[in-house]
Amino acid sequence: MTSSPPPIHDAEETSRFLQAMWHFNRALGQELQPLLQEAHDTDPRSFFILKTIEGGLTYPKVIAQELKLPPTLLSRYLDDLNKRGLLERHIDEQDSRRTRLSLTPAGATLLEQTQCTVHTHVARRLARLRPEQLRALNDALHTLNSGEEQV
Repeated sequence: MTSSPPPIHDAEETSRFLQAMWHFNRALGQELQPLLQEAHDTDPRSFFILKTIEGGLTYPKVIAQELKLPPTLLSRYLDDLNKRGLLERHIDEQDSRRTRLSLTPAGATLLEQTQCTVHTHVARRLARLRPEQLRALNDALHTLNSGEEQV
């Protein structure tokens, strides 16, 4: 069985998509950065790192891959989060060459508070969409991020 080639999308629609994603990401980042700094003394990147650890990804290499961060940049963030008492580093029990990360109680509390702020802020933007539009958008973004070509 042969698979058909993926559809070729109009160049104008592709450009429109790229521009819309760029503007959305920039606007959201510019809104969240000062909001999280003022309310919680943190930033969006630290929030996503803590959220990733809470979600079960506890090795720096895996976190860097998941968040598409250069390892050196992630390392600086992890050092800062550790110094602030928000996460702990542990020697992996199966492989002493690896470091495993976990949230401290203070890190879990900060994450919970920050998540509430982020969700409230993002929900205001998402309220512009009907529920079926939001589901379709989420499905489309998950497809685009899956790394697999759809046939």
